[in-house]
Amino acid sequence: MKLAVMLPNWVGDACMATPALRALRTELPEPTQICWVARPGPLAVLEGLPWADTTLCYKPRTKTSSASGSASASGVPLVLNRRGLVRALRKERFDAILYLTNSLSTALIGALAGIRRRIGYARDYRSWLLSDRISVRSGSADARKDPCIDNYLRLVRSIGCRGVDRRTELGLLPRDEAIANRCLESIGLSSQRPLLLINTGAATAPTKRWPIEQAAAAAVALADELDLSVVVHCGPAERQNANAIEALCDHPRVKSMGRFDELPLGLSKALIARSRLVVSTDSGPRHIAVAMNKPVVSLFGSIDPGLTRSYNIPETILTMGLACQPCGSYDCHLRHANCMNQLDAARVVLAAKHAYRGSLAASPPLVQLR
Repeated sequence: MKLAVMLPNWVGDACMATPALRALRTELPEPTQICWVARPGPLAVLEGLPWADTTLCYKPRTKTSSASGSASASGVPLVLNRRGLVRALRKERFDAILYLTNSLSTALIGALAGIRRRIGYARDYRSWLLSDRISVRSGSADARKDPCIDNYLRLVRSIGCRGVDRRTELGLLPRDEAIANRCLESIGLSSQRPLLLINTGAATAPTKRWPIEQAAAAAVALADELDLSVVVHCGPAERQNANAIEALCDHPRVKSMGRFDELPLGLSKALIARSRLVVSTDSGPRHIAVAMNKPVVSLFGSIDPGLTRSYNIPETILTMGLACQPCGSYDCHLRHANCMNQLDAARVVLAAKHAYRGSLAASPPLVQLR
């Protein structure tokens, strides 16, 4: 069987899909050829995992429209637009496509590509585009309220997998380790001192972001009280905030990775893999850290923590517990975002110290290095 798997659009969601992806690779009968179809971020975070035979990379509005999305002549993956992706899928003649996305537009892609078996949740007005319609309700389970990990596993069970292992997992490549070495040297942190990583940003919503003033205060306290180096994590769009946190700290062992020229996801994975503890908002770095079995202090604002529940090392979940939480909105309807703005440094430091001391006796992380 040739199976295309449409991966989730966000890095964190791709991490939560790894139990389902592992089940597809290890439990479907041989020979099953698996192709991951995804945007650049999810494919980048999953690099190093041996569960796909091929990949197709796409961004809906990119100008590239080649019918082959695997790689260019230089070996760099091509990024297809929707039309190019449809052509590439049609050319490969897949027997089935499994949607780990819920959108109407992704369901339409498989239909236009002529893939006869199209499997996904019957929601968001797309049932007519699916051949195998998986109900969002199954007994007491509701795909709109249950943890994402469990929802993805329900989908792979519908095509014959048992899918009982709920642990997320990621891999590392040697080049990830190499760029992490260069980054730490460039920003002035020793690779010999234990590392703590703080992430304050979130790509999707202001109600997920932690104020930089509180982050700076926490970083200094943790660097001093736990005798750690602290790296402030950021993506390309968050350099300014990460560098501002470093400036506010004015501490020799608190540095921003935003001062390093390259910021690929492989660097994030490698720095998180080296960290003794990760303090993060509900965003991609949190899920990367969980998948690498790191102790994580997760800061939640408007989103219900139960929707992204993890099953690796238990996380420390911090929330203000306000009457308006969790509202589920990415924009605060009350216009104050107090769920994150009032989450003070002292509370986070206390939780981080407890998590760090409890991790010293923990088993080593499960990280694949390929």
